[in-house]
Amino acid sequence: MLGISERRIRLYIEMKRLPAVRAADVLMIPLENVKSFTRKNAGRPRKNTLAWRISSAENTQFMTSISVQVKSHLSEELMHCIEEIKNSGKHLFPGTVARYIAKSDTIAGQIDIVLIWRSTVMPNEAERERALEAFRQALADVLDWDTARYNIGSILTHT
Repeated sequence: MLGISERRIRLYIEMKRLPAVRAADVLMIPLENVKSFTRKNAGRPRKNTLAWRISSAENTQFMTSISVQVKSHLSEELMHCIEEIKNSGKHLFPGTVARYIAKSDTIAGQIDIVLIWRSTVMPNEAERERALEAFRQALADVLDWDTARYNIGSILTHT
């Protein structure tokens, strides 16, 4: 219900961020506290904006971007599929240094997928295509892959 591990819940109880009562061997947290609980932002806030960088020729980065339409009325199911992919640890695209799935605010029903690959650890084209095909199959029920537009390019500059 809180979306965090039991260990983290125990830590929050110890830190007094969540009230709890012990009953036998069970810690009970009042339902209203569970419903009103909000996590703090993870990590340390940035003090400086990252500067632009250019990768060395030996460590070039490449981008694969895919724009694809969500099948009619399946946005909620798409979120379930994305959550399942996240929780299963599948479709990690070995060789990527960043992976993004975004809902377009400009084009209704469009999803944009961006994969950033580092040349020093990027698998060959056949392996990348196998990974993409497995990903397409995992989302075949919710995304209309016939509408997909693919773009592949070299990263000129990045943060």
